[in-house]
Amino acid sequence: MPKNTIRKGEFEMKKLRKAISLLIACTLAFSLVACGGAPSSTVTSATSGSTPASGASETSEPEQHVLSIVWPTLSIDFYTTMADVMKAQAEAEGWQVDVVSYDFNSATQVTQLENCETMGATDIITCALDPDAIEDVCVRLREKGININMFAMAPDNLDAYDSVTVADQYQIGEAIAQNASDWVDATFPDAEDGSIDAVIIKLPTDAENIKRDEGMDTIANNPKINVVRSYELSAEDPVEAQNAIDMMMLEYPDTKVVLCHFASLALAADVTAMGYSQIDREHFGIFSGDWDSELANRIQASVNNESLIRATGTYSTNAMELQFYVCAGEYDDELNDQKQYVYPIVRITPENINEYL
Repeated sequence: MPKNTIRKGEFEMKKLRKAISLLIACTLAFSLVACGGAPSSTVTSATSGSTPASGASETSEPEQHVLSIVWPTLSIDFYTTMADVMKAQAEAEGWQVDVVSYDFNSATQVTQLENCETMGATDIITCALDPDAIEDVCVRLREKGININMFAMAPDNLDAYDSVTVADQYQIGEAIAQNASDWVDATFPDAEDGSIDAVIIKLPTDAENIKRDEGMDTIANNPKINVVRSYELSAEDPVEAQNAIDMMMLEYPDTKVVLCHFASLALAADVTAMGYSQIDREHFGIFSGDWDSELANRIQASVNNESLIRATGTYSTNAMELQFYVCAGEYDDELNDQKQYVYPIVRITPENINEYL
């Protein structure tokens, strides 16, 4: 599905005029005033639904938003790029923005969230790796009137957040598996049942990750596939992925297919596998989840076997652009009864990758 099919028309214009332009060339000026001097509707919509009180002057100053982005890390490309995109979008709307990393430490995250109130935050975007750990502080912050938006996971208590963007992790795993299955059928059309060895690099560190891992297990539905091993990593650590490939080459050197839980793991696996001269590059494929610029480059390079990453399965490639606008209230009418905005799932291959660049 091309990414422009999942956006509201006004948001697509905003994304084209602001998010991408800001990220690529931050000196580009934006036109925020429509013909005749009236404010553009695409700008005034990003105000968390705020409207002037009855009888208020039409010339009164709009509410000043102060956004705190409390992020898991700023040392992994996916998280860093997403933080940069959200910051650029918010600043284009005139919001003040502060970005901090809690380095995957929930206790640090709680402290940073508490600091948001002290810093005068009106809005918070965060990613709850341990939703239970931040539930109480988020409830207190919302009672103070702070708008809280979450990425990927949220506490069970609906009072702890205003909105959350989510993806069906099992469906992402299925998409990774389907990409691999399709590639096997195209690359080995005459292969006998059980003749194509595959390994799966999993990351069973929490309930959501386990759902994705279970989705990847559906690769076994292709009768040609023989899953010889699942390597379970203890962390999203590229070194662990590299070690898994080394182990695979020792234990199962005839492997032709590798499924990887995250993009960072697939990128590391690709570098390691490319270093083995005994691998027949034309007949070897790595299949990833998620999306980032380097992954896109590798998928394109796989056409000439300069990379072994053949495809990815991911939630909307617009996730980075959508997150801020969900926080700002533009998608309130699309939230479900759990306050969730659910991303569509897409499968990206060399054949359709230009639709997502």
